[in-house]
Amino acid sequence: MKFIVILFLLFTSIYTLAQQSDSQLAYTYYQAKEYDKAAEKFLKLYERTHSANFLDYYIICLINGKEYDKAEDTLKKLLKTDDSNKDFLIDLGYIYQQQGKTNKSEECYGKAIKKIIPQNTAIINLANKFKNIREYSWAIKTYQQGRILLKKPDAFLKELGDCYLMERDYEQMMPLFVRTLELNPGSIDNITVQLSFARSNDIVNSIDPVIEKTLKSLCQKTDYLPVFDELAVWYNLLLNNKSENKLHIFLNIALDAINNKAFDQATIAYQKILGKGKENNPFYLPARKGILTCRYEQLRQSPADRSDYLQIAGDCEKYMQEFGYTPTNIDILSLLAELYAYRLQRPDSADRLLDKAIRMPRLNSNTLSQLKSQRADLLTFMDNPWEATILYTQLEKANPNNDIGYEAKLKKAMLAYYAGDLLWAKAQFDVLKGATSKLISNDAIQMSHFIHMNYEAEGDNRDLEKMGRTEYLLYKQQFQEVLPRLDSLIGHCSPGISDYATLQKARSLCACFQDEE
Repeated sequence: MKFIVILFLLFTSIYTLAQQSDSQLAYTYYQAKEYDKAAEKFLKLYERTHSANFLDYYIICLINGKEYDKAEDTLKKLLKTDDSNKDFLIDLGYIYQQQGKTNKSEECYGKAIKKIIPQNTAIINLANKFKNIREYSWAIKTYQQGRILLKKPDAFLKELGDCYLMERDYEQMMPLFVRTLELNPGSIDNITVQLSFARSNDIVNSIDPVIEKTLKSLCQKTDYLPVFDELAVWYNLLLNNKSENKLHIFLNIALDAINNKAFDQATIAYQKILGKGKENNPFYLPARKGILTCRYEQLRQSPADRSDYLQIAGDCEKYMQEFGYTPTNIDILSLLAELYAYRLQRPDSADRLLDKAIRMPRLNSNTLSQLKSQRADLLTFMDNPWEATILYTQLEKANPNNDIGYEAKLKKAMLAYYAGDLLWAKAQFDVLKGATSKLISNDAIQMSHFIHMNYEAEGDNRDLEKMGRTEYLLYKQQFQEVLPRLDSLIGHCSPGISDYATLQKARSLCACFQDEE
């Protein structure tokens, strides 16, 4: 009996590991925009686990690949087996929406809402599904139907308010926020954060009149609450700092635009701040820094001329000369080092700059660790793994229980993998499986599994070692040398190494902006 239990646990762990490997491969294909391969993997994962998340990604892959008919057929087949599944209906509606078939889309969404059961979790899950595809009006209808089914007219106050906020329907939003304060005065901080967010994104200034009208009506209430005073004080403080607050709005707009890769809009927002000059402008320096970072991120999105990077580097140098090599300007110094190293083929200049920064007095420990990590990465890039390992070891010891230390340990393990020290590298990856950072943990799991599945304890590991050396060349951006090596590995190695080499080739081509290949 004991043997059967052990055997069961063994097969369970193997199945789980295989599932993790498949999901990682699926997400890798998805990120590489290989939607046909990703779709195939996600479909198999969904059929195996019935996880709605895998189905969502499968549908997204088909939509991105313009395979609307295939996506529609798949969901119709699924609905035949389970016509009460609301996820299927919303996904089908989303497909119709992408094709401009509004009537069919709304029909599917309406059917999904009609199938809601009077259960709090079910209502929230369905509304979240709509919010995930930015259908806030349908999320609102879901919450409203949920109120009726639960017979709770004050249910989902915050959720409804947030949806109206995203719809910019402030007239409907404010009464919900006020009711939230009446029932829970302790939520004042959350409400003011939401209102601040709404104001920072309100280019046409349509929310302020709504807030002012609401505050006036609250003053006339017989059951006036102290929390309404807090709301009024918060708003008046904003108005008293009106000129600065406008610039702050532009700063928020710029940051949000960069996050959404809307770099031209971010540049315009930063220029609004810079146009006010240095005097009495606390946002001038953040805007000067932000516009440099914005320009760099914009260039990274597509092939760029060396002259473009030279211009940004020159502007960074001017900034440092104007405002000094001080701890407050470390972010621009770090950007300049990255430009020197990876865009202008001046790694020695980058190394001297980072060494100078590390020796700077009065650096806080976190900034110092980040600079050391950047320099260790550069030394790895410069084919100096020994000094890089020393720095990673220092970082690991100085940060034993945080992500900086875990990342240093991961990079040190990768150096061992590059050098062919496979068993030691795997041991380090195994330790990092429990890292607090999901990204680090996932990378460690993937590398540990790859070595485990392809290492021959009694045999020849030259192909695996060659894969490690090839990945090191990829790290050093030596793409012309990498691609022939990867083709050789793909054509002559075992399936495990061949498949992995194919993924690395996809990475190489994407890095060279050859996405179609």
